[in-house]
Amino acid sequence: DTLAPFEDRVRAAPNKAQAIEAIAQQWGYGPGGAPPAVAMPQAAALQSTSTPLFAAAESNLAELPGGNTVESSTAAIITALNMPPGSQPHKVAMAGLASEDHEVLRHAIFIAPRSGLAGRPELAAATEKLRGARGLPDDWDMDAYASGRRLEGGCGGRQDSTVVAFVPQPAHVVEDLQHMFDATYRKVYTRDRRGAPIPDRFRIKEVHRVMNDQVWREYGQHREKVKARLAGQAHRVPDGAHTMNALESRRQKNPAKPGGLPPVDSAANEVWLFHGTTREAAQGIAENDFRLDLTGSNAGTLYGKGIYLAENATKSDEYGEGPKGPAGEEQMEVGYEAPRPPPGPPPALVKESYILVCRSILGKVRYTDEQRPNADDLQRRCLNGEFDSVLGDRLKKNGTFRELIVYHDDHVYPEFVVKYERVFFHERFAQIYANMCKRQREGRFNGPTPEEKEVLQSLWNVFGMPNKGRINKWQLLDLLTAIQQSPENEQEDLDQTFKEWDTNQDGWIEYSEFLNEMTTRVKDGMEYYIE
Repeated sequence: DTLAPFEDRVRAAPNKAQAIEAIAQQWGYGPGGAPPAVAMPQAAALQSTSTPLFAAAESNLAELPGGNTVESSTAAIITALNMPPGSQPHKVAMAGLASEDHEVLRHAIFIAPRSGLAGRPELAAATEKLRGARGLPDDWDMDAYASGRRLEGGCGGRQDSTVVAFVPQPAHVVEDLQHMFDATYRKVYTRDRRGAPIPDRFRIKEVHRVMNDQVWREYGQHREKVKARLAGQAHRVPDGAHTMNALESRRQKNPAKPGGLPPVDSAANEVWLFHGTTREAAQGIAENDFRLDLTGSNAGTLYGKGIYLAENATKSDEYGEGPKGPAGEEQMEVGYEAPRPPPGPPPALVKESYILVCRSILGKVRYTDEQRPNADDLQRRCLNGEFDSVLGDRLKKNGTFRELIVYHDDHVYPEFVVKYERVFFHERFAQIYANMCKRQREGRFNGPTPEEKEVLQSLWNVFGMPNKGRINKWQLLDLLTAIQQSPENEQEDLDQTFKEWDTNQDGWIEYSEFLNEMTTRVKDGMEYYIE
């Protein structure tokens, strides 16, 4: 009877493995802890008891554990193979490497190199056996995969049980992705930003590759189907996806530099695209695939109920951490280029967010630049096989962005989870202003240094990009707020301050006007400190 409430929790849970794991931790059998003193059935014994990668929002991704422990994997093999309790780890590993059970094999591959069996031919043979049996890519790190967590049963878009591992990526992969972020950056405001200001750059902090064997197999099967249907026909995104153009340009400029991202299959018109999301949603998608039943909950459904992808990091950033508006808002009058949304105070800045960099099967692309597309028709023509994806072009007529939409969850694989930081011009400006104030207090201020001018000019070029190198009063308010000198009244006082800066009286502030006023404020002792 004492177990009945826990059994009910497991039965009701959409992911029973995770429910069992949570109960085990509640009883004190968390990662690395001792197993319960009860016999476990074979299926339960093969579950990992590790903490999920995204266990806590405040945690650093790289510091979170991946999946198995030597203790949990050893116990799983002993139970599954009915070995005597307390068997030597290397004997357990050798027995597991000879098993035909794929989960036992995976646990054995994990503990073997940690039990003095690294380099053994039995380990190499078992590794390739498991890779082939589960249809895993040649470039997957099998030790990392073997350390992953097993999730039982289908969930979300995932049709069956899976093993999931999150693998930190090396510098050359991060560099490729950072280049892709930088090269596809566009300072363009749309209503999907929900009132938040546009960052001036996205700085990648961490990248993890997602190894999800079941979702990968489903994706690979659909990729082969699209390739067979296209039968050698050449299809690509009109003018090329900006993400792919950025990578190709980087390859041409640095032919000797090792490629960071894995290759894609042009025969299926497979490309890398962005999908902006939150931390919680990134975990859900990485573990359980995309869910078409949640379509529109964040990005709206202008082009039908599909998975919305972007070729510009700026567009995907609109759907990350931060303010959210009502779904379908983009179906109102379309977005426009502007540095700040219509009147009203901006929401608080959210510095960190997440983007999934996804393999995307686009196949035969249906292009549309209509202001009010027939969403049902677009979706129907893709679902019946006439097309495989839709390119919605809001760049052509409105100067905003192009989006790519697919209508089957298995046409997208979330390959990388990217954690990044939003960098805003006024924050960088505040640091430079504080440095100049410090030199003024020390009696050695002679204006911005050449290095400071170079940085400020570079940042200004982006900050003022939407208005041809000029800023309006709302951008001025951002700058003044950053150095704690915002006017008391955002109406009359802000207007008066703006007129003082706008020495040309043309309704805009040029870079030269900004530089002169900033220098004057420092000389006049209008201080700003950074502790």
